[in-house]
Parts: sequence; structure tokens; C-alpha cells
Amino acid sequence: MRIFKGLPILISIISAVCIGVFLFLLSQPDPIPTPTKSELKTLPKTHSDEILGINTNEVREDTSSIPFIDLFKASIPFDQTYPWLSKKEVEYDKNGWAKNLHGGVAGTKFLNRLPAGTVPDGFYTVLYEGQGKIHYGNDASIVVRRPGKDIIEIKAGKDNILNASLVIQKSDPKNYIRNIRVLMAGGICADKPHQHVESEKNCSGNNYLSFETHYKTIIFNPYYLDFMRHFKVVRFMNMSGMTRNPIEHWKDRNTLEKATWGGKPKSRGAPIEIMVELANRLNANPWFSLPYKANDDYIRQFSRYVNKHLKPHLKVYAEYSNETWNPIFVHHKYAIEMGQKLNLDADENKAGQKYYSRRSIESFKIWEQEFNGTERLIRTMGAWSSNPRLSSLLLSYHDAYKQTDALAIAPYFTTTLKKMRQAENTDDIFATLTNKYNKKGVAASIQQMRVQQKVADAFGVDLVAYEGGQHLVDWDTRRVDENPNPLLYEANRDPRMGELYLEYLHEWDKAGGKVFVLFSAPRIYSWYGSWGLKEHIAQPRNKAPKFDAALTYLEQIRKTRHLSSQQLSLGKNQEISIPASSDIKDIWSMDTYWKINPAEDKTVPNALIKKSQLEIKEDLSAKWQAHWDNHNLYMTLAVKDDKIQTGDSVHFDITTDKLYQFKYTPLGRARNTSLCTLVDGGYLLTTSIPWSSLNFNPKKQSKLRLRLHLTDEDIGAETTVLVWPVSKGKDKQDPVMSLAQ
Repeated sequence: MRIFKGLPILISIISAVCIGVFLFLLSQPDPIPTPTKSELKTLPKTHSDEILGINTNEVREDTSSIPFIDLFKASIPFDQTYPWLSKKEVEYDKNGWAKNLHGGVAGTKFLNRLPAGTVPDGFYTVLYEGQGKIHYGNDASIVVRRPGKDIIEIKAGKDNILNASLVIQKSDPKNYIRNIRVLMAGGICADKPHQHVESEKNCSGNNYLSFETHYKTIIFNPYYLDFMRHFKVVRFMNMSGMTRNPIEHWKDRNTLEKATWGGKPKSRGAPIEIMVELANRLNANPWFSLPYKANDDYIRQFSRYVNKHLKPHLKVYAEYSNETWNPIFVHHKYAIEMGQKLNLDADENKAGQKYYSRRSIESFKIWEQEFNGTERLIRTMGAWSSNPRLSSLLLSYHDAYKQTDALAIAPYFTTTLKKMRQAENTDDIFATLTNKYNKKGVAASIQQMRVQQKVADAFGVDLVAYEGGQHLVDWDTRRVDENPNPLLYEANRDPRMGELYLEYLHEWDKAGGKVFVLFSAPRIYSWYGSWGLKEHIAQPRNKAPKFDAALTYLEQIRKTRHLSSQQLSLGKNQEISIPASSDIKDIWSMDTYWKINPAEDKTVPNALIKKSQLEIKEDLSAKWQAHWDNHNLYMTLAVKDDKIQTGDSVHFDITTDKLYQFKYTPLGRARNTSLCTLVDGGYLLTTSIPWSSLNFNPKKQSKLRLRLHLTDEDIGAETTVLVWPVSKGKDKQDPVMSLAQ
């Protein structure tokens, strides 16, 4: 425990900290102005049950999430497999079907490089319209051929890797093969859409829905729904196919009628109808990132559809583009070009950053118009986790923060390429990830969370994570077996990775962050990264340490919040644990506090609140916390009061061997051992009460009692007195404060 004796120094430091909350980044050159307290929004927009979200993956033949029961929807478009599966002379219709082979063939892959077990081995039904002949290859083979319907067997080979292809060898140009669907066997019980069943014997009554008959309405793989149902926010950035996609006009979007939603970046992406339907079935808030070139009409049509078809109780995270600050994306270059065209800044990077902020607000306004306000919207500005100055620029540019609800970062943790390549085993990998001097490690990531939370606080917005997790990847490699890739895969499969995730997520919660959207849904591990919480959708929890950590974290946080919500009153035998610290950051943090807010009888319930939870919002309210060291008891109180007048006061009643009373008035003269700072909308009080004034020795004694009174004297109105804690029934004894040793 650190000992602090200089009370005048304490007051001056606290004053500096208080000011610093609203003038963040003073130590850096050219500080960007931050808003005044009166300009800040007071209510977070995120839901209390939004703890973890999940990023979807691209619709591709090698994505092991397998979101759809029709496997063909993720296949490579026929015209993109030339020259290795399709011939040059093939002619296609507007939806991508081969309407005339002209003597050639049209082929595709619908499963590629997937771990065995990603989809069940067994018999699959292929339905199609038209006349012709389809050949099946790799791990798929024909079993029964009938007009418009083939039965095939899919079974992983000795390499335990799944690959499946089909080639249209013959097709009548007058009635060409089209509308191909590849469906797994079995179905679901209507009341359990997230569980795959083999037959109607597994469902009661007439509850069975087979994939073959009901594929149009079932749509989603039950294994996929079972994974996704754990997350209350779903970010559709990848599934929508917006990354590197230069689409501008609504008429050019992917539709339900397209042969496939897979393929190259410029062509892939699930239709909006599919994404909204998935959000509705999961009862999860969708997060939409719109293409970087999308014009106003595209945004308007998109937001209009969402407003009309999304369940009315669900909210929408609205984001323009993705990581325009990141040079690896074409979005980055585009933002710079647009910023320079509009003469937003002489510096090209700042011009691009300002354009992103400007275009975000323009898109938010369209969303607001279509949603008739902002109640169901969480207007989200994406930033760079390690660059808090960028966050400040984005939010401050033309007062963008006033029309923004959330600042989004991606606090990944990793290590340097040099350390990855030098590692001889997983012990070396984890040693560098946990090294506190690693500028990219877990400790650095946690520090980024804390710093960015201060930026978010200064601008009155929520801090959320649009992505996050481990970032062990060497993009200079091109083979799965090239060093250091096998070691990186092994580290992701190690139980210690789950332990790091659990620690990392709890630190996010402690920092005050709201929803954390993990990256990502199941995907294979390869030279381009090991991003998936699982390696494939059917992988069990005990084989996927990152997924297990995510579920464990959800269980722990929900239990903690449930217990906090149940802690509504203190009985005479209950105690409050007061932590030991004289560190200014602890004393002023308000990370964990007790709230005081009014009820009809002018008394208050007690609730221990974490900083990440919903703040109080009444006209008169307060929150307090306490710390101690060998010399002083430190009490910190933040009061929300729209009219501070003479007569307003705070009383601390502290009982040791006898009752001691301390009174503080926000408009009165501060004591030498206290600091009261007026801010817009209230005041902040910190006081240090010497143990000598309480005739109390913390080295020998450990418990005392406390009661707080908050008096509001509004002229011409009834005096309001808030008391903490509530005394119910015969229990009128003040609660015990126990000094944590």
C-alpha cells in the first residue's frame, strides 16, 4: 500500500485529473478540442445484455462457418472459375447461370479446404431446374441420378480435408440447368431451429421440417444458428461483402435470385434480406457497415429496408465503410482522394480522416430520416485502437460527436514478426504475448482500451469494439506449412489462448467498454490468419479454447450483473468492502461506485454499479466511492444537479465508537482537505478525512458505519433529501464499511 501524507498535493493533483478528463491528450502536440460537459449525451445507447458480439465471415466456398443449408450459395461463380473449371466460350444469364455451354463446360467448387466434420459425411440432395448432366468431383460422388434431382455422397478423404465440386457437362440451351441447390440430409424440429435432426422420428407431432422440402424458409444451417445465438450483436461487414467492393448503386446489389453469393470481392455478399432475417431469428442487434462508394440512394434504400423488416425492438449499429485509416484497403485511398477533392486538409491522411468523419455523419443523417429519429440507431464511428488522436479528430471534426453514439476500436493483441519467426515452441509465443514490454501484446492492448475509453468519455460516447482478439499472422508467407504458421495455429489451439482471452475480455469490462464484437465466427486457420473462435462450425466447445473463453466470460459477467442487480438494499449484517489505495487514479476513477438516485419517497435503493453499466439519469442523483490508506479515508462524490444553489449540501455520517458528521456545500468555502469542482450539470467532490479526526486506527480497526445525505434546496420548490442507504422495516442500522486489507 502506498502511503500519502501531502493533502494539499492531493487536492492539486485531483484538480488536474478532473480537468484532464475533459481535455484529453494534453501531453501531445496540437491537441484537438473536446466538448464541454453540457454538450455531452448522458444516456448510453447500447443494451445492458450486449456483452459480446460476433463478426460474420465472407460468403465463400472455403468459409467453415457454413451459414446456409444450401451449400451452393457459397460456391464460386461459374464465370470466375475459368480456365481451370469453366471454359471461355460459356455464355451466362444475368444471375450467373450457364445458359449456353457452346460445347464447353461450367464448373465450380462449393466446399474447399475445409476440416473434416465441418459438414456431416453422408448423402446430400442436389435439386435443379432444366435439362442436362452434372458431374461431381473431389470428395463428392454421384449415388442416384433422377431428372431435376441427384443424390450425392460427400465424405472427407484420407487427408481429412473436405473439397467438393460440380461441373455442368451438358445443358439444353432452351431449358438450361439453373437454380442448383445442394442440401444436407435431415432437417429441424420447428420449435428447435438450432438443432439438426436426422428424420421426423426426432421431432414430436408434425413438427419436422426437412431441408429438402423447406429449404426456402429454413435458410440457415442449424449448426450456425447454434453458434451465433450466444451473441447479441452481429456485425455483417464480411457477410455483406462490402470490403473492397466498389458498388455505388442500389440496383447493382446482390439479390436472392443470384446463382451464388460467393466469389471475388467485387461480386460476393449476402443480400440484405438474408442479413435482416438472420438478425431477426437470432434476436440480435445487427451491425451494418456500408460500402465505401455507396451513394445516398443506396444508403437510403438499405436503411429503409432495415427499418421496415427488422424486428421493432432491435437496434441497428450503423457504420460507414470499415477501417478507412488502414492502407491495406482501397477504402483508405478512396477517402484520401475524396478528402483532397473537397480540400478538407493539406495533409493527405488528415484529409482522408476528415472525409471519413464527414461521410459518416452524412450517412447517419440518412439512417435517421428513414428511422424517424435516433432511438433505434447506434451511430458508430470506427477508429484505430493504437491512435487516440485519430479518435479525437474523427469525433471533433465539425462536432461529429454530437451525432455519434459509439466510438469503435479493434484492440487486437499480437507480437512482432521477428518474435514470431524466432519462436521455437508455443511457450515462446505466449511468453512474448504476455511480456509487458511488448508494444503489441496483451498489456499494450489493455492500455489502448483504457486510453480510448478516456477519449470516449471526453466526448460523451460509448466505447465499443468492432473487432478484437489475437492477431498472430505472418502475411509474408503463402503456404499453410511455412514457418511460423504451424506454430501460430498451435498457439490458437492451446488452452492458454483461452486464458488470455478471458483475462483480456475482463480487462475490457474493467476499462468501461461496452459491447465487444469478437473476430470472428468459425473459419479455417491458414497463412492469412487464425481468426475463428472455432476452426469449423461443428467443432465442440472443449476443442475450441477461444470459443470456450467467450462463453465462460459471458457466464461470469451475466452472473456478476445479476448479483449486482439483486443487491438492492443492505441489511444490518451486510458490509461494503472499501479498497486500500491512495493512488489518484483510483480515488477519482469511479470505476466501481454506489449510486444515489431518487425514488417516490425521496429515499434510494442501494446498488453497486460498475462503470460499464447504465449511468443514472434523474434530475438529481449522485454516485460515490471510497478508498483508504494508513492516514486518510478518501470519499469521492459526483452529483448531478441542474440547479446548484445556496443550501445544497452533502452530509457524511460516520460512526466508529461514536457518530462523526461532516458537511460539505458546493457553493461554500472548501476545506483544506477537500476539493469541490463545479461542472455543467452538477459538481464533483473529493475529500480526505484523517483517521485521527475519527479517533480510528486502521492498522488495528477495520470496520465503521456510514450514511450519506444529499440535500437539494431549489428556491420555490420543496427541499429534496436523498439518503443512502434505504432503511426498510425495523432495520435502521447504517451499513458497515469494511477496510480491505
